[in-house]
Amino acid sequence: MKSSSCKYQVHLDAMRLICLSLLLTSACASSQGVPKELRGVEPVLVWPLPPEDPKIQYSRSIATPEDLGITKSFFGKIVEFVFGKSEERIRQPYGVSADGEGRLYIADSALRIIHVFDLRGQKYSSIRGAGRREFQFPLGVAVDREGKLYVSDAEAQSIIAFDRAGKVIWAITEGLKRPAGLAFNPKNNLLYVVDVVRHEVLVYDTQGKLSFSFGGRGAENGRLNFPTNVAIDREGTVYVTDALNFRVQIFEPDGAFRKSFGRLGDAVGDLPRPKGIGVDSEGHIYLVEGLYDVVNVFDREGRLLLTFGSAGEGRGEFWLATGLFVDSKDQIYVADSYNSRVQVFQFLRDAR
Repeated sequence: MKSSSCKYQVHLDAMRLICLSLLLTSACASSQGVPKELRGVEPVLVWPLPPEDPKIQYSRSIATPEDLGITKSFFGKIVEFVFGKSEERIRQPYGVSADGEGRLYIADSALRIIHVFDLRGQKYSSIRGAGRREFQFPLGVAVDREGKLYVSDAEAQSIIAFDRAGKVIWAITEGLKRPAGLAFNPKNNLLYVVDVVRHEVLVYDTQGKLSFSFGGRGAENGRLNFPTNVAIDREGTVYVTDALNFRVQIFEPDGAFRKSFGRLGDAVGDLPRPKGIGVDSEGHIYLVEGLYDVVNVFDREGRLLLTFGSAGEGRGEFWLATGLFVDSKDQIYVADSYNSRVQVFQFLRDAR
């Protein structure tokens, strides 16, 4: 019995050596022909796929300051050691905006804060509310030409304006029911606020005074049914996600109806659950479709040009995406809410 056991152990050891040899051979073979400096580098992700010319390219995902190269200073590390770690990781993003000077603002409705990423200054900070009153459910963010930040708090039924240092300038606490998406129009220097429950877009000046409103509940052109998000293009035209009318409506800066597109359905390009919206420098309209976890791209006439993304947790994949913002460099920011990150894509203007 003892001799048989020894022979069995020898055979087992030999089999282990053979398996290990095969694994090593396979690993070596898989890396043959790949330059050492490219091993482990993720491939470029573009839409549409070759051989067609790419129009959209995946750039990065943002979940922490480190994802943007922002690290803590020595003093910051001491503060963290003494007072404990602050909450810097994005948990449930919704609204996104940028000021054109290196500052990125992300509304986090789960943490009830606004993340502030200062790329030029290589600093991270957060805004937690207006004075002693913390945010209850921040959703929308927008920045004007002077760098003032506007935040919508859906639960507190308010809009708060902050200066560059994060100090409160003014707050609107009356007349709102559930403010959500925000967009600032540099053409007329006005702030557009979508109120979901009022079924309206309310328009304020930079001092917080109501200038006018448009919409009202209904299905007719110019009427809205639980609108959620708003965007402004380079000409000052206003785009509103009219969620339960399953369409996008386009308005003049003064609120006059121009056109609409979209419908309820299950075909590619239909809008069963439209969410965040943005417009690039060439007038392409980007719209998050929440039911299918994709971003649809339309031309000015509402014709579908391209769809990018899919459901999942990987690069270029979404899980209940919400807000969307397009900056002056045609970078497309998508609030990938349940993946706890913001994904950034680039519109390739020069691609032909």
